[in-house]
Amino acid sequence: MEKIQDRLEDLKFINSDTLKCLAIITMFIDHIGAGILLYLIQNGYYPFGMDFEHSAALYHWIRHIGRQAFPIYCFLIVEGMEHTRSVSKYMINLGLFGLISEPVFDIAVKVKKDVFSTDIFWLYAQNQERLLSSCNVYFTLLIGLAVIWVMKYVEDNLFSEDPSSPFGFSADNPFYVLLYAAPAVGGALLAYKIGSDYTWWGVTLIAVFFVFRRMRLMACLAGYLFFMNMGSEAWSLPAFILIFFYNGKRGRISKKFKYAFYAFYPLHLLLIYLVRCYIYTKLQGL
Repeated sequence: MEKIQDRLEDLKFINSDTLKCLAIITMFIDHIGAGILLYLIQNGYYPFGMDFEHSAALYHWIRHIGRQAFPIYCFLIVEGMEHTRSVSKYMINLGLFGLISEPVFDIAVKVKKDVFSTDIFWLYAQNQERLLSSCNVYFTLLIGLAVIWVMKYVEDNLFSEDPSSPFGFSADNPFYVLLYAAPAVGGALLAYKIGSDYTWWGVTLIAVFFVFRRMRLMACLAGYLFFMNMGSEAWSLPAFILIFFYNGKRGRISKKFKYAFYAFYPLHLLLIYLVRCYIYTKLQGL
């Protein structure tokens, strides 16, 4: 059994920078489908001379590819909390970029009326009710980080170290287990209430990754078996396989580019919106 475990450890070749890049690429692909292709199809414009059925199939395959991004981001939140020098600063960064990203998130993938309008104020006015009922994924990640931060506090102050436990700790009082689970329940309810992207599913997935962080295989199995029940997230299986092969190393990308990863989210959403409007303008001119 130990030899098998050692062999599996040798196969872990993916660092955190690689996971981040894979998440960014698949997210970008996903938002091309959600922010451009979907709106074109809904308005009777089919790409590359295809008919509706083939266009719809292309859209669905693009979204399937995009399902890989979010589980990776959830896993990296747990890794980030474990290695950051300041959890509070980490939370501030997530909250700040969440606020920055919200306007472009709304116009890129959430609007339902006048979706090709270049008048952003008009676009907001026409979609106000819908836009006020949801918010972007940064807020889900922020809530998830807050949840596992509190859970870590409970571990450190109320649980006892237990080398024989696969979790690395044990509870002397059953009430402590309830205190341990309470932040995850509260965070999930908050995400559901504010309508953050992936809502309570996302917060719970972060909690699952955190609880099983010392057992990578179990974390991936439990995470996928839970997350696959959300819509089309069964297609996220490759992400969990990639996470299993994470080697715990950071990679070679300089820390100077840390904020570039944060900024990519609002910038690519703005690009999605602008390209959608540009394509529509060109199609109208034909």
